[in-house]
Amino acid sequence: MIKQARKNARLRDTRINHDKHKSRWLHFAKSRKKTKRQNKKTCKQLIKYLERLLKQLDQLQQKHILTLSAGQYNRLDTINTVKEQQWKHYFGKEARVPDRIVSLHKPYVRPIVRGKEVKPVEFGAKVNMLLVDGISFMEHFSFDNFNEGTRLQNTIHLQRKYFGACYQIGADAIYATNKNRKYCTKNEIATSFVAKGNEGKNKEQKSQMRSILGKVRSTVLEGSFGNEKNHYQMNKIKAKTKDNEKAWIFFSLLTCNAMQIAKRMQAAEKEKLKQLQQQAA
Repeated sequence: MIKQARKNARLRDTRINHDKHKSRWLHFAKSRKKTKRQNKKTCKQLIKYLERLLKQLDQLQQKHILTLSAGQYNRLDTINTVKEQQWKHYFGKEARVPDRIVSLHKPYVRPIVRGKEVKPVEFGAKVNMLLVDGISFMEHFSFDNFNEGTRLQNTIHLQRKYFGACYQIGADAIYATNKNRKYCTKNEIATSFVAKGNEGKNKEQKSQMRSILGKVRSTVLEGSFGNEKNHYQMNKIKAKTKDNEKAWIFFSLLTCNAMQIAKRMQAAEKEKLKQLQQQAA
């Protein structure tokens, strides 16, 4: 932006040595061992460098009439927010920065710590899903990180709203909180959660029910996630705005459900035609 603004104002290039800061950053980025002291020092230098650039752009806007596009104004606002967040973190006393921006192109995206070996941190939308008879529903959608274990009762209410009573559920271990266990026990809902303590009567039947629900969860539910990602482009979303990304996710899920229903209707028609042919014969 500074380079283009100075060019439009017919001014010479700035004397700030950009190559020096670029080479300093590349030297740090390519080093294998990065100590906390080196990381903090490099970040502080880059934040001060960014502040000088922002002041220079502000001076150009005051002295000369600069025309920036709406996208450039939005990007500049995001850069200022990032600078303020990082300044409070490295020069202030805030150890944690709420709503930290991790992408200039997508400032609404937040880091989601997953703890996986290959991908310890993921970026994108987080969704709490409800799967009923192979059809997926979004119970909660957010770009911010949230604990899906607190959404179990809302998920059960959603299932009851559209499909009636709920008697069995299969869910991940993160949903197996004491509060959710008490709620399921009170409402006589069988779960796939590992038992705690003495199960009382019908121990074998409860164990078999947990095993069946756990197997269905690990195959059907996890399989639906893989199907939506690999065959309905959920893992290849290239939207550049928040609304477009959200619409892309919803339409991918809608297409997946429509295909599931269409396949069942087609199978039912074939079965009906087969029965008519048998009766005619």
